[in-house]
Amino acid sequence: MEIGIMCNFAHQHIGGSEIVIKHISEILVGDYGHELNVYSFSCDSHFREQGVNYYPCLKGDRFVSQIGRNDHLMVYSDSFWEFDTLVRNIDKIDCRVSVVLVGAYYMQSHPEIFRLLKQNIDRFNLITHSSTTIDYKWCIDNGLPVRVIPNGVALEEFGNNSINFREKYNIKDKYMFLNVSSFFFGKGQDMLADIGGKIKGDYVIVQISSSADYPYEKRFLKRCRDRCKNINIRFLRDIPREDVVAAFKNSDIFVFTSKKEVSPLVILESQAAGLPWVSMDVGDIRERKGGKVINNNNEDGNGYKIINNKIISSYMVKIADILELKDLNNQLVLAGQEDIKNLDWKKIVPLYDRIFNL
Repeated sequence: MEIGIMCNFAHQHIGGSEIVIKHISEILVGDYGHELNVYSFSCDSHFREQGVNYYPCLKGDRFVSQIGRNDHLMVYSDSFWEFDTLVRNIDKIDCRVSVVLVGAYYMQSHPEIFRLLKQNIDRFNLITHSSTTIDYKWCIDNGLPVRVIPNGVALEEFGNNSINFREKYNIKDKYMFLNVSSFFFGKGQDMLADIGGKIKGDYVIVQISSSADYPYEKRFLKRCRDRCKNINIRFLRDIPREDVVAAFKNSDIFVFTSKKEVSPLVILESQAAGLPWVSMDVGDIRERKGGKVINNNNEDGNGYKIINNKIISSYMVKIADILELKDLNNQLVLAGQEDIKNLDWKKIVPLYDRIFNL
């Protein structure tokens, strides 16, 4: 079967969705013998890697013609920039289309596209990463059939990594707190300035991000850098994926600052690395193990968490507890390992293959 996956950003760009698509694609090729074509706006020219074809995504009528060769299509997020074109031209597409909703944010704010998709729902498979997230509830409330396929993690990638991140990046501080997130709206990296300003002792915050062709990305990064001038923080950009994995394995706590999420991959990666985490109650975070959750029911009209001094203090209390209470630290590490083997991509991808073959 020839499968086309459509996304805004893909390998060799590095981010959460990019890692998801990379693992799904390579396993579908290597273990199932499918032909995989990934269409991405972050791709400048066609290349082939690990048996997967990557193409620059075209627009409009050219996009419809471009994807017509495939036997099945998968859209990763309805925020894909040509999703509108896809839905409006579904009668010109011969195959079935699976949509991994990743929040279903676009359709919730574009009722005409939602109406067209619902009118042609027999042509679509809808997928969410959890039964507790906003997109799953949206499907149920609107009478739409939906399947749950959880996010995954490549355990082999973590098990085989022996890089000494601290040595490689000359980090001498006693404690290393990690934040891995690119600079998109709502990722909350500005909070690191407030959290770091209250931390006592010998520490460094390591913030890892990838550059993106996104209009506000550099502006968000500059604002965060400016806010963090008075704390001990290292901003690392576009480092190799193996170094990102090593950072998870060599840190003391993962500090997740995102104000709105669906199923954050970095929490699974923290579990895989045996790294305790602290996060607000965003997305499906309450289903995850190995960390401490901060209750925050204060949200704006778009569902983004509103931050105040109480929330910052909660981060500090939970960070201090994990550092000072060794029994708690050990319990979190063990808890994070309990279910992570069930979320290895080798066990998740068969669920996609089953849907593609319906």
